[in-house]
Amino acid sequence: MMCPICRYETEEGKYCEQCGARLIIEDKAVFTAFKEQAAASEVYGVHQGSTRYRGSSQGEKEMPVYIPPDIPFHTAGRQHVEEEAVSNPYWESIKLYGQIYGDYVVKGLKHPIASASATDGSQLLNATVSMLLYVLFLPLLGYVTLSFDGAILQKGAFVHLVLKPMGWLALFLFLLNVFTFTAVKLSNYPGVKLKEVMARFGTFLTPFLALLVISPLFLFINSDITTVILILSFVTTVITIPVLVMNSYKRKKTGGLDPLYAILLVYAASLLVLAVIWDIFTRYLTTSL
Repeated sequence: MMCPICRYETEEGKYCEQCGARLIIEDKAVFTAFKEQAAASEVYGVHQGSTRYRGSSQGEKEMPVYIPPDIPFHTAGRQHVEEEAVSNPYWESIKLYGQIYGDYVVKGLKHPIASASATDGSQLLNATVSMLLYVLFLPLLGYVTLSFDGAILQKGAFVHLVLKPMGWLALFLFLLNVFTFTAVKLSNYPGVKLKEVMARFGTFLTPFLALLVISPLFLFINSDITTVILILSFVTTVITIPVLVMNSYKRKKTGGLDPLYAILLVYAASLLVLAVIWDIFTRYLTTSL
């Protein structure tokens, strides 16, 4: 196919590979293309194109062929760039998800119990993001608090006090979800699914995540307040969220495990895991620092 602007032999396509001009269009959208080129000619001050009919064999309907106007090279290139300069789809997706997650957080802060009770497995992604942020902020803010207090931190302390604890905290949080799921399944709701329990767990986690976010503000008043907030956020997460998740389900099973014993099993399993993790972590710090 020959470009009508620069006479460059190019492969079939929408634009010329040499100058970027629109090529001859032969389809049902010919009049749409004509309007676009006509608008361009009015803006840039060039003459409009024309429409002729291609000769066809006997018995066949003639097809209209639109020949674009003689747009200068710089104008054609600019028109091509403007049409191709669309928004980055990945960036648009990130902005859209940011709005969705922001709405999820606002609802979780305003009405955590009502929001969590209406949450199903479709909110698992939002809940997972909240749990990942919680895992990220808690060790990081602990490290910042130690640094702010003037504690002497050796080389590599960031890895030992932040990155490693993130892994252990993520493991513990996942196990806490599993323990809560088991308790709900044995006592209240036998048909419950793990992803739904995790979605509700993440919704209830929103206020405690907000505590972590605002805790650095108290560093300038008294760093002890920040330390108390960090400890309070973690302890209340372990103690209250499993109970709240269990209470968000109406009991559909008779003769199952009593909810009191179910939650006590969650606490016992959680404390056992915490003890093991703490023992491993303290031994690791002893040998590394």
